[in-house]
Amino acid sequence: METSTNPSLDQYRAKETIFTPSNLISIMRAMFVLPAIFCLDASQHDTHLYYLVAAIFVAAALTDVLDGIIARKTNTVSEFGKIVDPLADKIFVGLVVITMAIYHLIPLWFFVAIIIRDVVILAAGLWAKRKFRVVLPSNVAGKIAMIAIAITLFLMVVWDGIPDHPAGFFHLTIVLQWISAGLMLVSLWSYGQRLVRLVLTTKQSNTATLSS
Repeated sequence: METSTNPSLDQYRAKETIFTPSNLISIMRAMFVLPAIFCLDASQHDTHLYYLVAAIFVAAALTDVLDGIIARKTNTVSEFGKIVDPLADKIFVGLVVITMAIYHLIPLWFFVAIIIRDVVILAAGLWAKRKFRVVLPSNVAGKIAMIAIAITLFLMVVWDGIPDHPAGFFHLTIVLQWISAGLMLVSLWSYGQRLVRLVLTTKQSNTATLSS
């Protein structure tokens, strides 16, 4: 197991800070899942609440963009933030899609695709943390995939709240589901590439150490 003093891994590390504005925003995003689930449940009796669910989705998406911007602008990217930011995404999206699946508001294949992607990335991240003592942060591909998923879920919820269910709107949600699925594959590939680079960087450092 690699120690935390390996200089070749310094590029993957950030500040050991917990209480930063961006981290608090990420934690708040995870907490948005509670009112979202409550409204999804209550919307089975009052379809107008679907619009409130959609509003919560928008708020959560805004915090997802805002926390990253604040962390970079204020130079407060932290190890805790690299964990809590993607974890907040997975908590919010994961529990929301589980709730939507229970009420048959989301196709089973799309639900399974989202869960598998999150489980794979979470497992790989835990492995990297355990073996190399580093946390791979979210990257652009992952954020784009998450935004696409959020937009798709948002429109699916809005569609469920429309009494007449316009056919064109429904077809748009189907297209977006497939686009989101494609972006999820891209994000998995991108995450895998970074994981491979991490492993190779460590091996090269160990080889150089043994040679010196």
